Amino acid sequence: MGARVGLVPLAEKHLDATFQWVNDPAMMRLLGRTAPVEPDEHQRWFVRLHTRTDCRYFAVETTDSGQHVGNVWLWDINAADRKSEVRVLFGDEASRGRGYGSEAIALLANLAFATFDLHRLYAYVFARNPRAKRAFEKAGFMVEGLLKQERRLGNEFIDVYLLAKLASDENRP
Repeated sequence: MGARVGLVPLAEKHLDATFQWVNDPAMMRLLGRTAPVEPDEHQRWFVRLHTRTDCRYFAVETTDSGQHVGNVWLWDINAADRKSEVRVLFGDEASRGRGYGSEAIALLANLAFATFDLHRLYAYVFARNPRAKRAFEKAGFMVEGLLKQERRLGNEFIDVYLLAKLASDENRP
């Protein structure tokens, strides 16, 4: 539990907000999605989460009211190499820009290193999303590089930052 937000396992009660967020046109652009998610597809995705070992999803709730403001998750967990991608979705517009994202990312990193025994976390952030890049940096992630024209969105190729944090970074002054 952090000062302003906490992480809880993604549950049925979080699905309506998550569904709205992934289908919001502005969020779809930031996530690189070209088509909306259908309700039945969303439900099947949630049911399958409980059987997967390569990802761990968490809802981000405020500590004062318990409001669901976003989701963070470990994606493509590689136990052999002890690494995972970190992904974030903060669709609650009123909660953006308040530091919730960086706190949630830091909480997830601590959980990944302490509980899941991971060594390396990394994230891909669209260069057109400076708010997300800053949230990862505030959580202790370092830019490792800029991947030029890494992703295609429609007819446009966009640059993507690769950021990472190591478990050993937790012990640095």
